[in-house]
Amino acid sequence: MCEVLMYCAGVRFYGTKCFTERAMKPAFKGDTSMSFNKLATAVTAIGALVALSACGGSSESDGASSEITVMGYAALFEDQYKAAVIEKFEEEHPDLSINYIPAQNSAEMLGKLRSEASNPSIDVAILDTSVASTGISESLFEKLDEEKIPNLANVVELGRNADGYGPAVTFDNLTLLYNTENVDTPPKETTDLFDAPDDSVAIPAPPDIQGLALTILTAESMGVDFEQDVTPAVEELSKLTPKVTTWEPQPDVYQNVISGQSDYAIGWNARSQFYADDSDGVLGTVAPENGVVFQINTINAVKDSPAADQASEFIDYALSKEAQEAFAQQLFYAPTVENAEIPQDVSDRVVKADDPRIVDVDWTWMADERDGWTDQWRRQVIGG
Repeated sequence: MCEVLMYCAGVRFYGTKCFTERAMKPAFKGDTSMSFNKLATAVTAIGALVALSACGGSSESDGASSEITVMGYAALFEDQYKAAVIEKFEEEHPDLSINYIPAQNSAEMLGKLRSEASNPSIDVAILDTSVASTGISESLFEKLDEEKIPNLANVVELGRNADGYGPAVTFDNLTLLYNTENVDTPPKETTDLFDAPDDSVAIPAPPDIQGLALTILTAESMGVDFEQDVTPAVEELSKLTPKVTTWEPQPDVYQNVISGQSDYAIGWNARSQFYADDSDGVLGTVAPENGVVFQINTINAVKDSPAADQASEFIDYALSKEAQEAFAQQLFYAPTVENAEIPQDVSDRVVKADDPRIVDVDWTWMADERDGWTDQWRRQVIGG
């Protein structure tokens, strides 16, 4: 209920009631009763218009928002995602704008979402599926409505959340990196790292997901069920210790190899392909023949976000054929929707969701196992 106070010719007006400032004093000369009745009617009409103007429905008053706040990865991902997806979305939705909040990693995003759970400022979060599963368990995300997000129907099976939460928005995969100027024979499998010279390999160790993925592929090569017992794979990886120059490459594995600090490393395909081009071919990249481990980023609607309906619009666009194709061409992430079509020269540089080499990994399960694997690595590999 909105109450408007205004003065007009000595009349005080509240809502739809008029009271004279001086009870019996006429406002006009002549017929007092007629003048006053006309004045009261006029003021009532004006007051009603003012009340409607003050209390009636602007979009912000009704809870609608013209800004969608999206949190995602910083640096290269941010730059390329803005260029390929966000700018196009804003062109097609001139009434909406995206406020992009960058974060260094998924753990940082989860921390921010936790800190403002009771009063979120974020509408959409793009983060790794294993961390997203923690957010789901803590009720930080909403289930998605397929009526509002029809492109959900196009997400491939591998990218769907069984409980209806945020699906995959990008697929990436572990790759082998090498310096083409220093290495004559490119590696083909992760097992080739064991044949590298001492002090020539860079490995991002667990809890980094790249180290976890290497552990999975090592177990697969040994015929070991990593879900039952990962210890044999960790023991095998301890043989890498003399080969490794750093377990925490700075600023990242790609620059580490390009600069020649290391000749071999593991990394992610999207960035590997980008930096291979950016370095004029100094960085070489190979998808391991002995298996492919996908890294999956999901797109999530934050619970009780300030722009929930608009967030659904953006999520739907991010899962569209247009957006998926554009980002694949921009940064070599494999599309997560079945109706996307990418040029052959891009297709040759990404691993698609139907590749038979893909190792099935339950990342929700992995989220619970990560600390245990990390402890084993620290004792037997890094400390070895």
